[in-house]
Amino acid sequence: MLRAIMTNREVLRFRLAGRATAWAAVFLLVGCSAVFVAPYDETTDRLLTDLYVRTETALLQAEAGQLTDKDQQQFFDNAIGTVRTLKARSSLFAKNEDEINALAELEKRYQNLRERGGPLRSSVATGLRATLLDLQQIQISKRRSETFTIGSKKSSS
Repeated sequence: MLRAIMTNREVLRFRLAGRATAWAAVFLLVGCSAVFVAPYDETTDRLLTDLYVRTETALLQAEAGQLTDKDQQQFFDNAIGTVRTLKARSSLFAKNEDEINALAELEKRYQNLRERGGPLRSSVATGLRATLLDLQQIQISKRRSETFTIGSKKSSS
C-alpha cells in the first residue's frame, strides 16, 4: 500500500526543489534576451515623424486651396524620395520585414495619390494616413522593446 502522508523532510525537499526550479527559470529568462524585431533607430523615427508632419501640412494647404499643382508634385517627389530613403535604411537591419513592407505600402499610396491627379484631399488620403500611423506604431514598439532589453541588460550586470 502507498503511503498517503509525506514526512516533514520529504515536504521540505519537495518545496526546495520547486523553488530552485522557479529561480532557475527566472535566471534563464533574464539572462536570455531574444530579439524579435530590429533595433530602434532614432534617425528612422525622426524622418518618419517629419514625413508625417509634411504630409499633414500638405493636406491642410490643399484643403485651403493654397497648394499649387507644382507644389503638390514637389511634395510627392519629396515624400516618395523620403520613403525610398527610409526603405534603404530599414533594409540594413535584420528582422525588419514589417517595417520594410509597411514602407513599400506607403510608397504605393503616395504614388497612387500622385497618379490620381487633381487636388489632394483628406478624404482620399485616409489609407495614406493609416499606413503612416502603422509605421509610427512600429517605431513605438521598437522603442519599447529596446527599453525592455536595455533594462534587463542593466539588471543582469
